[in-house]
Amino acid sequence: MAGMKETPRQKMIGMMYLVLTCLLALNVSKDILKGFVTVNESLEKTNKGVQLSNEKMLAEFEKTAAERASAKAYYDKAIESRKLTMAAVDYIDKLKKKLIEITEEVDASKADTMRLRFIEKLEEYDKPTFQLIGSDENNPVNKEYSAKELRGNLDKLCDQLDAIIEDMNSHPETKLPQSDYISLKEKIKLMRPVDSNETVDDLKMTWELQNFYNLPIAAVITNLSKIQSDIRNLETEMINQIAAASGKLIVNFNHFSAKVVAPSKYIRSGENYTADIILSASSSDFNPDNMQILVGAKLDTITNKLTNEGSPLLMSGGAGKFEVKTSGQGDQSVSGVIKFKKPNGEIQYFPFEDKYTVAAPASAVSADYMNVFYAGLPNALTISAAGVAPTNLVVKVNGNSAPLIPAGNGKYTIKPTTTGTCQVMVYSREANGQLKPQGAPSTFRIKAIPTPFVKINGKYALGTYEMKKSELAALSAITADIPGFDLNAKFKIKSYKVITIPNGTVNEDKCEGFNFSPGAKASVLKVKTGGRVFLEDIIAVGPNGEQIPLGNVTIKIKS
Repeated sequence: MAGMKETPRQKMIGMMYLVLTCLLALNVSKDILKGFVTVNESLEKTNKGVQLSNEKMLAEFEKTAAERASAKAYYDKAIESRKLTMAAVDYIDKLKKKLIEITEEVDASKADTMRLRFIEKLEEYDKPTFQLIGSDENNPVNKEYSAKELRGNLDKLCDQLDAIIEDMNSHPETKLPQSDYISLKEKIKLMRPVDSNETVDDLKMTWELQNFYNLPIAAVITNLSKIQSDIRNLETEMINQIAAASGKLIVNFNHFSAKVVAPSKYIRSGENYTADIILSASSSDFNPDNMQILVGAKLDTITNKLTNEGSPLLMSGGAGKFEVKTSGQGDQSVSGVIKFKKPNGEIQYFPFEDKYTVAAPASAVSADYMNVFYAGLPNALTISAAGVAPTNLVVKVNGNSAPLIPAGNGKYTIKPTTTGTCQVMVYSREANGQLKPQGAPSTFRIKAIPTPFVKINGKYALGTYEMKKSELAALSAITADIPGFDLNAKFKIKSYKVITIPNGTVNEDKCEGFNFSPGAKASVLKVKTGGRVFLEDIIAVGPNGEQIPLGNVTIKIKS
């Protein structure tokens, strides 16, 4: 929906939706209608994800409201708005089932569980149009589960959400900042159905006609899922902005990290190393309007004014990252002032200074295959230090990893346990038994093993996979791996379902392991040329024992 932030997945679905709508206008073949099935399933999956995200967001908001009395009134309004959006989404779910019941001529109990991909009459448009519009397009019907009733429900939803915003703004305990008030009002306005008023074949296009008149059931159901997506996105905006408004005058410290502050980062052998170890907190809400880190700035502590403005750092995640190219060797320093504006407008200054030593590189740590580590797999390393024999090297790891395993001649193997980062530190063992650092720690990113792809007969199966009837008869198992992956990562198929519809009856067979079950094998052999076999809910087990969902694969039988 315009005005709201969309995820890359939502943008991709929206593009597919526009393309399919354009193709539909060209009266393309029934196969194109199946594209709507894919878009609809993506929309429904995204809507479910947004719903779960909103539930988590409200759970966190509830905790805040329990800890801070001033947030309770805002939380109650967020709950009130979500009840309205949930009711609107539930109504559209019932409307979908009603249309499926009418189109497929099945009873309500069967329509309630029937997915769009199993509908036989994807191209049917008369029955959906009659239910939603009626027999006279110039005078659409206003009855239960009609397009006009849907429009009325959406208008009512917008009216009710508008009333919540107006009520919040009329009470001091739930007052919204003006920018938030305007933003929410605009987003609610965008949700309202609007007539295009275009004339097509002497017919003035209303919102109802534009979305549901003479459209096949595949497009109608997808349009309804799109409306549900818009409602879910509006629900997110309401919760987000109401929650944000509840803490506008509270500095929310949401980034914590351990910091070691030492007078020097370079210590000669035999000297003591001293440091202050602290917990650092920052806020992602900080921006140039309320906090600046001014490198090189000078503060007059008597007048509490800056005598040198310095240079501001770019902010990211509530912190400023300082970076400068070094030259030569020796002691260096960085200093400046943090300028912080409190929520009440008061300005505070916090001077800082740090020293560091520039020295020549003393050690080298390199991954043998990639510039990252993969969790759950053995990753090879080569480590060396100038003037130090490999037998006198001591290597330690901090972070998300198990200890290194020496393999001899500067070779090591590291098997990270979780994703994140880890630091590899190299020391030399001196004659007196003490350890001497050899350069700065080397930081490596630790990534999750990529999701593998399903393979059928040694070929990767993406989306719809075509194979001959004779090949299908010989098929008894499926596998999975990662194409072009350098490390040895083995995956095992744990389970999947084989769904066939040989004579209009849906057969579902559960398979444990990579082999087809006897029932699945028998069902597959009944599918005729031109038919399809659906492999769904495919689950693999990775090298470290985790279960990985691989989605669905459709096998189309060709002659």
